[in-house]
Amino acid sequence: MVAKAERQSAGRDRRGRNPGFGILDHRHRVLAAVLSSRNTLTLTLAGQLIGRDRNTLSYHAHRTRPLLAFTGPELTPLLTRRPHPPRTLEALNRVIEQHDSEINSGNS
Repeated sequence: MVAKAERQSAGRDRRGRNPGFGILDHRHRVLAAVLSSRNTLTLTLAGQLIGRDRNTLSYHAHRTRPLLAFTGPELTPLLTRRPHPPRTLEALNRVIEQHDSEINSGNS
């Protein structure tokens, strides 16, 4: 009975999960960790895109981030931080359009 009370006071269920932050599948956990570490876009915007709360993504990104230390040298350039992530859907669309125009102008 004491162990159950200790688990509940720590905010975790018997499997060690924190049910207050929701559950994400492994793909979304890794996605949140990469987006957060790379500063690709804000977790608020990422939460809007995948239908989750920003706090849920932040919690799981923080717990998953140590896995990124095991990436090989081929993935290291992908994990470099960007200076200013888009904060709105409109800003994200502008970044995507700019990227598409750079790709198209480079191929002509």
